[in-house]
Amino acid sequence: MAQRAPLVTIGMPTYNGARFLAQSLESLLSQDYPNWELVISDNCSTDGTEAIARAYAERIARIRYVRQETNLGASANFNCVLGLADGTYFMWAADHDLWEPTLISRCVAALEAEPAAVLAYPQSLLVDENGVAIEEMDDQIDLGQPSALARYKRLIWRLVICNMIYGVARRDALVATGGFPDVFSPDHVVLARLVLQGRVLRVGGHLYLRRQNRPPETPDEDRERRLADLNPSKAGDRTSMLAGGLYRDCRDLHVRAVRESSLSFAEKLDGTVATLACFRARFGLDSVLIKLLQAGARVTRQRARLDRRFGISA
Repeated sequence: MAQRAPLVTIGMPTYNGARFLAQSLESLLSQDYPNWELVISDNCSTDGTEAIARAYAERIARIRYVRQETNLGASANFNCVLGLADGTYFMWAADHDLWEPTLISRCVAALEAEPAAVLAYPQSLLVDENGVAIEEMDDQIDLGQPSALARYKRLIWRLVICNMIYGVARRDALVATGGFPDVFSPDHVVLARLVLQGRVLRVGGHLYLRRQNRPPETPDEDRERRLADLNPSKAGDRTSMLAGGLYRDCRDLHVRAVRESSLSFAEKLDGTVATLACFRARFGLDSVLIKLLQAGARVTRQRARLDRRFGISA
């Protein structure tokens, strides 16, 4: 049975995750799916992460441990485990979270039944440091539409909590996204490139338990921590940027994803305008194209008012 089941690679990027690492590894070991491997990439941790991970790797053949010589940052570490994967399917796993035993098997079954789908993910529960449920997370977005443009537009307007990035995906589809870019909110870019390739499936049940592993943060504290995690070498320069500026590179990569997709020319234009409008509305990023479109709309409305006033009909 294990040999017939497609191989799933679980990639766990970690940095100073000793507090919850053993619990997370035990949770993965409880999966009822028979054919998986785990790749742990340690971003040069300074706590007990290395000792814990090495002990599991020495004891369990399906676990590989890699230690980086320096802290490469989260994006590079996420890409590292993807690059080391051998499986038909791939799943990122955080070093502090928990998973119900059926998560992988149910997600793989969903993908096997729908060849056009690229990702399957369950609903999530937010849990405290002891694994006790706090609340159901509002992370569900319907992305099963046949139209790539419809999926993309729904994603960019609705995506807030990126838990679906921890679902099970087709590895070749994830590789085709280019992985995590070195921009603020890189998971948004990966998911945008994924939905342009294929459908995303929702699997019923709270199978993913996302642990609240840090104290409450102010928006500024959250931003500074995320920037430091993303790429420590650039965190200082980015910290002083306004939120809109941080999202500019992310927006531009969305536009590029649309341009490089298999959408028709008309759909690419539609997707580009939707992207610019979305980032303007959500993050305050303006663009020349949006200003031109708004000016054109004003002219059109003024022309229509004059036509009505003087009784001119088409």
